[in-house]
Amino acid sequence: MKIDLTSIPPEGKSLNLRLTPDWWKPDSDEDRIMGIESPFSAGIKIYPAGKKIVLEGFLSTRLLLRCDRCLEPYSWDLSTDFRIYLSMSPFRGEFEVELSEDDLNVDFIDGDFLDPERIIKEQIILNVPMKTLCTTECKGLCPICGCNLNMTRCSCSSRYKTPANVR
Repeated sequence: MKIDLTSIPPEGKSLNLRLTPDWWKPDSDEDRIMGIESPFSAGIKIYPAGKKIVLEGFLSTRLLLRCDRCLEPYSWDLSTDFRIYLSMSPFRGEFEVELSEDDLNVDFIDGDFLDPERIIKEQIILNVPMKTLCTTECKGLCPICGCNLNMTRCSCSSRYKTPANVR
């Protein structure tokens, strides 16, 4: 679905999106966000504000993430509000452009149409923690044999010496 930004009334336009779990497509097999576990709900209000367009909204879902330490999948609830300022891109055809401080809070778009699903995907990615952990006590993988130290104990860990312990 695309939204025509030239036909947004002064009072704004509201959208409620309900996306099924098969909507999410990971960027690669190594993507930390493996999928969406529950139906996804999002609400967006779009309204003009001077020369800019404002998108305010919320999203709520349960994500399937990959733990950065043990690589096991785990569920994580995401519920967040967002506000985005859109402006038509003034940078067409130029390769290097210096942004002003005001430009840092603006998302630039080309054309008169907006894909709300792209905005939603961007907000999901921005709201996932930089380091995704299944638990704060996650022990990770053995650096020698690769076994999950949360599930089993290996004999490698007692023989492994970190560079700080080697003399």
